[in-house]
Amino acid sequence: MLIIISGSAGVGKNTIITQILNDNPNIKLMKTCTTRMPRHTDEDMHSPYIYVTREDFENKIKNGELFEHEEIHNNFYGVLKSSLEEVKKRQNHFIKDIGVLGQINLKRALKNKVEVLSIFLTAPKEELIKRLKARGDHDIDLRISRMEFELSYAKNYDYVIENLNLNKTLKKVETIIKKHEKIEQKRFEKK
Repeated sequence: MLIIISGSAGVGKNTIITQILNDNPNIKLMKTCTTRMPRHTDEDMHSPYIYVTREDFENKIKNGELFEHEEIHNNFYGVLKSSLEEVKKRQNHFIKDIGVLGQINLKRALKNKVEVLSIFLTAPKEELIKRLKARGDHDIDLRISRMEFELSYAKNYDYVIENLNLNKTLKKVETIIKKHEKIEQKRFEKK
């Protein structure tokens, strides 16, 4: 199963993902290549990124190493084809933070190959601004300007959850994951 977590900057995607990884050893992190600079919060063992230079990223595009890529907030993000192949093996569950366009592409690519569960996290704009300031972001206006665009894609997700309380959101997400583990077992046990 691939669990996709999306939402606007500051909504708590990586906080939720880190907690799920800590609580569920059967779930692995599917990393994204990015040209963005690391934040101090990315330094733990669950960093969702493989950091590369813009030149390295462009070479990955030229060499056909990326399944998909997108420019967000003046940085490139992309999914390696090799990561997608690992998910298709269905030997582990994977979790991933990805943009709204990447979610569409991944769901389409994995249809009928593996269970794909997509969750979109939301929070009020004022709350997001407060969180972005607390984590030391300097480009808050740029990050918030993308919010409306991202929200317009929420309807493409299996679940939309407002993340105002971390513990409540985490319980909801974990309950949904358990439900979809059973769905995956039923869908793919005969294949």
